[in-house]
Amino acid sequence: MSKVKRAPARRKPTRRKSPAKQTAAASAPRRFSNWVQARLRGARYSAANAARLVAGLGVALVALIIGGLYIFGALDDAAASAQQMAEHRTAAMGWAVETIDVSGVEPEQASEVAAAIGAYRGQPMLNFDPVEARASVEALPWVREASVIRLWPDQIAVVVQPRSEFALWQIEGDIHVIDRDGSVLGEANASDWPELPLVVGAGANGEAEALIELLDHHSEIGERISAMVRVGDRRWNLRMTNGLDIKLPENEMGAALALLAAMHAERGVLRLDAESIDLRQPGEMIVRARAERMREREA
Repeated sequence: MSKVKRAPARRKPTRRKSPAKQTAAASAPRRFSNWVQARLRGARYSAANAARLVAGLGVALVALIIGGLYIFGALDDAAASAQQMAEHRTAAMGWAVETIDVSGVEPEQASEVAAAIGAYRGQPMLNFDPVEARASVEALPWVREASVIRLWPDQIAVVVQPRSEFALWQIEGDIHVIDRDGSVLGEANASDWPELPLVVGAGANGEAEALIELLDHHSEIGERISAMVRVGDRRWNLRMTNGLDIKLPENEMGAALALLAAMHAERGVLRLDAESIDLRQPGEMIVRARAERMREREA
């Protein structure tokens, strides 16, 4: 008996999603993300526009207020009021003068400096002007230079360089103590300052430093000088303790003093009983005898 073979059952083919449907499903989240980003960009743009509008209105309002104050002449008063308010607010926060530290001077001079700057305890630090205070301190006759700084939050530091006594200056019968610059430090009695050299005449105070520094190199001359006399505000005469006058040239004083020192070392010319030694001609020394000695010689 013959067998009948049945054909195997056919499976239904699996339906695949079309590419169009797959693309639509995949792009849905992307479209949502793009939509959200677009909304965010729009919000940021709107916020930026709003901020610019508010800032513009604020600037316009401030300009309008300032213009109104300027027109009605109240701008300075408003600025002063704002400054005072800031000063008092900062002072309440602890930014106020508590101590004034003065260095470089004696205690009694420190008190004078503190009085000169005019600061007081409790004064707002913003209300203290270091530049103005420095000018006030340097206006003191004995102060050569000063620096004034604010040490926040509550201290003022003042460093003073005082003028030091350099020489005595005699002018029109009065004697003054001067410093190296020729500035007068005060009235003086010559006997109170025996160690200071004496310069005499108009302009002698301003030119004394150069001559005294030259004489520091010739102690054998300097120790015999009783006074340095300025002649015509052009040159110097050295008055020696024995009454001898040394006439120095207007220029080349160093060379003239070197010649005088050499001649004294060789011949003791500074001990001569003469009226003057003239060094005004370069390389020459002219000794003039006293008038009474010349008369005695003629007799």
